[in-house]
Amino acid sequence: MTITKYFAEYIHKTSYEDIPEEIHRYAKLCILDWIGVTLGGSKEPVSDILLDFIDIVGGKEHATILGKGKKTNLLLAALANGTMSHALDFDDTHKDSGTHPSVCLAPAAFAVGEYKKSSGKDLITAFIIGFEIAARIGAAAGPDHYDHGWHATSTIGRFSATASAAKLMGLSCEQTINAFGITGTQVSGLREVFGTMTKPFHAGKAAMDGVLSVALAKRNFDSSHEIFEGHFGLKNVYAPKADTGKILADLGTRYHIMNVAFKPYASALATHSTIQAIEAIKNKENITAEDVQDIQIEFGELPFSVVNIKNPSKILEGKFSVHHCAALAFIKGRVNRDMFTNEGINDPEIIAFRDRISVLLNLNLKKFETIIKVTTKQGNILETFIKTSKGSPEDPLTFLEIKEKFMDLALPVISKENAEKIIEKIKNLPKITDINEIIRLCNPDKTA
Repeated sequence: MTITKYFAEYIHKTSYEDIPEEIHRYAKLCILDWIGVTLGGSKEPVSDILLDFIDIVGGKEHATILGKGKKTNLLLAALANGTMSHALDFDDTHKDSGTHPSVCLAPAAFAVGEYKKSSGKDLITAFIIGFEIAARIGAAAGPDHYDHGWHATSTIGRFSATASAAKLMGLSCEQTINAFGITGTQVSGLREVFGTMTKPFHAGKAAMDGVLSVALAKRNFDSSHEIFEGHFGLKNVYAPKADTGKILADLGTRYHIMNVAFKPYASALATHSTIQAIEAIKNKENITAEDVQDIQIEFGELPFSVVNIKNPSKILEGKFSVHHCAALAFIKGRVNRDMFTNEGINDPEIIAFRDRISVLLNLNLKKFETIIKVTTKQGNILETFIKTSKGSPEDPLTFLEIKEKFMDLALPVISKENAEKIIEKIKNLPKITDINEIIRLCNPDKTA
């Protein structure tokens, strides 16, 4: 049996009742967090560019652009919501697959779900199915895929969009197989664009391509049935070192969504351990930026290649600069989403502090393990080792922390009353008969 046929049968047969209730809880947290970061992203410049583009190209009003109070067709709604939700780099992550799962998955599920008037149970089921399929593909692709320059959120994430949309659209097994083939030939997304608007565009395009693939397959548009393992398929072209055994292992019984991580800081995940360490050092030692002589940060290979930008010149580059994030943590005392500004990037005090920071490669460190050494002007060396950062499965955010994050992101866009209603409806998502009940609450409030 081919991989796509196995996936298609899993999608077709899996029901809400087949998935343990504990797993439903993770899906609801992901959805709440995704709505929050999407509303927050709706205030970013990239959202207005997309809205202007969408106004020009038009289309039937099938689905809502969250935080904008506008509707467009399924494809463009998925594109806009996916891009906006990744614009702040504040969205959830899954380390084993190297992806930001929800920013590709949720925009597709919400667009199709709104159009189909899907229930909360339908949404949860489709979300978990999409998450699990992409998580396995990403885990199989392994770090070599990312190291080669591919942005896994884009390349892998579009399969989650395809899977969830196929479930909500009610595709047959044959149509679903074709949808995966159509998606596979559209795979793209290069790490070269990190630090620009094109990185969040990757998430939007992945969501859009997943919906497009399903829409075509629904009309019996055909494709390869061996898009993963075929001679010129994804494994051999994009991830020749992939461990394909991980793709189907325990599918339907072991749930990768339990390893999702939620971000407490609006920056690249690889910067979080440094921010967390600096906060701990400042609180414990009661020191300020004025007391610091220099800072040495040691990373493993992956974070060293992603966030080692000493002098960012743009706002989005700042989110991928551990130098900038460390400076913010020491000088401002926090690293909030509203602190990434042109003024901050060009602040002489921030620039001067960035010059005191050095980043070293330590090949003995795994994944996002980090060593921070702060040398004070008095000659004291304050060292901290962070094995895994706050928000990870090993040190998760509490529901209260996720709720506070959601409210902080939502209130500049929608009313407090609507924000609170969204939280309540997500809690009771299985009882929702039409997810439009939630989507309507995401329209902007003129007084917010």
